[in-house]
Amino acid sequence: MRRVLASLGLIGVLSLALAVSGEEVMKKVDARPNPSAMHGVMVMQLVNKQGKTLTRKIELWTKKVGDEEKMLIKFLAPADVKGTAFLALKKGGKEEMKLYLPALKRIRRIAGSQKKGSFMGSDFTYDDISNLGGMKIEDYNHKLLKTEEGPEGKVFVVESTPKPGVEASYSKLIVWVPEATYVPTKIEFYKKGKLYKVLQSSKIESFADGKYLIPTYLVMENVKTKHKTILEQQDLEIDIEIPDSVFSERFMKR
Repeated sequence: MRRVLASLGLIGVLSLALAVSGEEVMKKVDARPNPSAMHGVMVMQLVNKQGKTLTRKIELWTKKVGDEEKMLIKFLAPADVKGTAFLALKKGGKEEMKLYLPALKRIRRIAGSQKKGSFMGSDFTYDDISNLGGMKIEDYNHKLLKTEEGPEGKVFVVESTPKPGVEASYSKLIVWVPEATYVPTKIEFYKKGKLYKVLQSSKIESFADGKYLIPTYLVMENVKTKHKTILEQQDLEIDIEIPDSVFSERFMKR
């Protein structure tokens, strides 16, 4: 009987190993088509462990051409953050972040360890916001931990750890990827081996006649403080013309 059980266990391990690797799963995640440009409004809710909620309204622009990515976020409400703007520019492996503070009428560069700090009091860091479109797959080693059954079928659970020399905010990520869509629905973020935050995508919508699958409802929760941040996308426009002038210091101040 022990031999039979051992054989069945070995078959299960071999089947998992032969089916797909973590690297292959994450390459399929990275290969999903993404819009060349997007514009929309987002609602950000900051919720503490007592359930008290602070709501903010944001306008978002993104654009991607080749290896160049641009993102601009402007706060529309409430009054205490209205006019605050965040600009992230990526090109050729380099990244530049800037924050405009209307009360001070000045633009501040976000660099180094500041990128790992809280974005406007939320549970997202500046790096998290900049990477909402997805991690840089080639900077990580990916290992398939297991497969699970989800509402839409098989789900791959992949552990992603930064490669030596890569500067990363987290020591590892564990990512849940449904085979049906290859859109991650859950990500666990670890620091020094301990679970730090959990991001869940509970709503994924289809755009451009199914060409794009985009998460439109995200919840990031700090497991220690029980504070969470909800991002809900509204009025999203896809593949529209956005002039480069939008992603500028002049536009940040408007």
